Amino acid sequence: MRTGFYIDGFNLYHAIDALGDNELKWLNLKSLAQSYLREEDVEVKTAYFTAINSWDATKRARHVAYVAALEAFGVTVQKSNFDKVSKFCHRHNRFCPMREEKQTDVALGVTMLADCYQLGLERVVLMTADSDQIPSVKAIKSAFPGTILYLVAPPKRLSVARQLGGVCDGVAELTASRIREHLLPEVIKDGRGRLIAQRPALYGGVTQASIC
Repeated sequence: MRTGFYIDGFNLYHAIDALGDNELKWLNLKSLAQSYLREEDVEVKTAYFTAINSWDATKRARHVAYVAALEAFGVTVQKSNFDKVSKFCHRHNRFCPMREEKQTDVALGVTMLADCYQLGLERVVLMTADSDQIPSVKAIKSAFPGTILYLVAPPKRLSVARQLGGVCDGVAELTASRIREHLLPEVIKDGRGRLIAQRPALYGGVTQASIC
């Protein structure tokens, strides 16, 4: 079955961050996605949806390196942006300026539906716990009743994803042990030996260098 994988970047990141093991953040989404393929499945696309900040140079550098690593392994990366918003802060008991990721959820939902039309997907694997994707899932099931929608909840987010899982054809929860089986190599180079990306020191661990 023609299968597409769609990953909500920040939803997954925050779930992994809560595990308290930075090494798990250097995750090979291509390899992870392929681990969910069944014998009859053919991977058509693996897509990662995210936004890169412009105000924290250190975090931005780590994120840019991660995006470069994913693209080197064949992951399609779709970037959105952050907007400044004012939200009530209970800590300070007032409205505070904050930054909020924008357009990612819409981009993910629209792309899934568009790919069902354009790529003839027969199976969609969605990685998120965000109930905002319920309308997208329902739209796909309405337009393509034969397409299987499978939800993979980020680590320890299965209970949060219960409502979304209720409109999908199957549900699983990603575990830390499974993530550990699909980490990116420390150094990623192209066929000419040129550096594409290197694992940030914060993410630690030891893996072998790889030439793509």
